[in-house]
Amino acid sequence: MKAVEIFRIRKSFKPNSSESIRQEAEDLINEKHYQGYRLINVDFDVADNAGYIYAFIAMKRPNTY
Repeated sequence: MKAVEIFRIRKSFKPNSSESIRQEAEDLINEKHYQGYRLINVDFDVADNAGYIYAFIAMKRPNTY
């Protein structure tokens, strides 16, 4: 069983997309936290040539060392 799980959120880059991806990442982190996950890292990245903004969220699974 993996101890760390990485979640990816992808949004098209347009006005207010940074706010919407931030809110979606925050909601996912809160949802997983209530399931027992622990947050390790959050990283946002913009793919200029593809027109997308990404959020990568690394979380530790519950009951793993």
